[in-house]
Amino acid sequence: MLRGMIRIAGLMPAAAKLASSLVTVSQQNPIPEKFTNLQVLSRDITRAELVPIMRSFALGLGVRCEHCHVGEGNDLSKFDFAADTKPPKAIARRMMRMADRIQREDLKGIGDPARTPKLSCFTCHRGEKTPAVTRPGG
Repeated sequence: MLRGMIRIAGLMPAAAKLASSLVTVSQQNPIPEKFTNLQVLSRDITRAELVPIMRSFALGLGVRCEHCHVGEGNDLSKFDFAADTKPPKAIARRMMRMADRIQREDLKGIGDPARTPKLSCFTCHRGEKTPAVTRPGG
């Protein structure tokens, strides 16, 4: 499922670019090397793989880490990333499973076979916490 989630997040060029800027941020605000309580992503995911995925979630929803994780501000060393306290974290897990299923099953064989369709949080959320359910002006 990790491979599917990496495809879903697409490691978009923007996320990859932001990930490179996180090297400086992570030096100032340490992000753990090993992760606990991973229920959808692979338990052996590296920081280099996880950070761009998390950044793509944040960009896709227009939020910051504290939307799903316990903590606040920019000092990530004080965050409890493993805690399941916040409801948006459970919702994010459900959305990751949904997006993976859509990517693997529903989009299979659709469009140009040389170009796999990419589904990400941004596909529906467009940078908002709640996806729009109607088109603008209608």
